[in-house]
Amino acid sequence: MANDKLDASPDKDLPRYSLRVSVRAKRMQLKVNHWGKVEVVVPRNVSIAHVAPFVHRHREWLERTLAQVQGVRDDPIAANSLSPEKVNLLALDEEWELSYRQGVGSHCRITTGHEGQRRLLIETVDGTTAHLALQSWLHDYARQCLPPWLRRVSEECQLPFTGVSVRAQKTRWGSCSSRGRINLNRHIIFLPPHLARYIMVHELCHTVHLNHSRRYWTLVERFVPDFEHCESELRLAARYIPLWACPE
Repeated sequence: MANDKLDASPDKDLPRYSLRVSVRAKRMQLKVNHWGKVEVVVPRNVSIAHVAPFVHRHREWLERTLAQVQGVRDDPIAANSLSPEKVNLLALDEEWELSYRQGVGSHCRITTGHEGQRRLLIETVDGTTAHLALQSWLHDYARQCLPPWLRRVSEECQLPFTGVSVRAQKTRWGSCSSRGRINLNRHIIFLPPHLARYIMVHELCHTVHLNHSRRYWTLVERFVPDFEHCESELRLAARYIPLWACPE
């Protein structure tokens, strides 16, 4: 089911935000992505007139979250991370050492160092192509690692799905179609393992209830008893994602 995207022009006392009218949403939601862009998700049966008061009520949380996101972006380590020396994939408990070399074309070569140390050699023409090569490696590696993990969680929970895709989504950690096909955000591999697993459980439960009803959350709670804490953590989980990994 498609969602309607609308531009919004809030009053001057609020940060600029966009609207997304969703046929699946049961309540209004306020989201802040990795770049500090604000989105309000509005159920189709809710009047747009309710949006500004809703944002006003959550203004304190919004300003605090935007400040935290900006703090990550202003961090000197993060600011210089378009060509990182190391990549930490928390979900996989892996640390990669990166090195760069000027060459012809653009490619990444994986090598194994001392005691199984993971190394990635990026050979490109310049810094821009190095950044693109690194993003390409990230996408391919996430596609290699996340689907098998989802299958293991699916078997553990006995919640089958029909297919899986890994994408560079900007605002969602995952989604599930009415046919039981699941999309996962490649950035999941940067998250702590318990959050990565929670996202998978969250989407697998949508194969049973394609909504956020009471029955849906009861099912989620069966597999993740502290799901509310996980939901709270996910609101600020963008801090785990390095700037180089974010799509334009």
